[in-house]
Amino acid sequence: MSARSLRIAAAIGLVMLLASCTLLQGRSIDRPLVYFVRNVTVMADARVPLDLLESVDRRVSAAIAATRAPQGAERVVLMVKIDRVGFGEGARRRLAQANFTVTAVSVETGEPVAKGAFRVNSPTDDPRWARQALAEEITARIRFAFSLNTPRVRKSLPPRTISTRLASDPAPVVMPNAPAATPRAAAVAPQPAAQKPVVVAAPPKPAPPTPQEMAAPPVSETPTIRPATPAQPARRAADIGKGTPVEQGAVGTIRLRPDCDPAVTPTCAATP
Repeated sequence: MSARSLRIAAAIGLVMLLASCTLLQGRSIDRPLVYFVRNVTVMADARVPLDLLESVDRRVSAAIAATRAPQGAERVVLMVKIDRVGFGEGARRRLAQANFTVTAVSVETGEPVAKGAFRVNSPTDDPRWARQALAEEITARIRFAFSLNTPRVRKSLPPRTISTRLASDPAPVVMPNAPAATPRAAAVAPQPAAQKPVVVAAPPKPAPPTPQEMAAPPVSETPTIRPATPAQPARRAADIGKGTPVEQGAVGTIRLRPDCDPAVTPTCAATP
């Protein structure tokens, strides 16, 4: 009788040991759950690196945004708590390891509706990528547990480096679109589709011609023709009377006729 009791006690102890190991290994969520996940919060103590928390929060938020809301599913908010970050054991002693807990809290009642404890290992021991790889492993486990989609990676196109427009060409002129119709006219007649802007290149301006120096026209000197005046004979010293010489500034006479002088030329009339 005592031997049978011992066997029963040993069996019960073995079952309890296996149950405790299962709880320690975080097997409470062993199948994907379907919830309408609205948001996520990642927390940890000061021993966990901050960049690891930011990486997990960014990846889980991207997975929530990429997942379509299931019909009739309960709305929840995920609470992720990273309990420990260290290294594995045995063959995984060089790989980073993290223990974390995920709790789904209902939005309507504020009560937890699901909870699970997990342990993941980094797939690489390179210190440059160990934390990012560990953050991706944590996010992948959360995506699987709550049926979240993996966001697509958008490929970035290389910048354009080839252009068919020459550097010396003028800038293109963009013509504005046609003015929009009034609301009343739009209600009466269907509005046509907006036309794309037409790019019209301005014609190149021709270069101004090089200025040429013109030769000066030939200039011929024209001799100046002076009007002929009647010759007047020289006066002798005996003919010069008192009051006539003007060299000494004594007395002068006024000649009214410009052609001749009656006092000098006998044939000149006294009156014109």
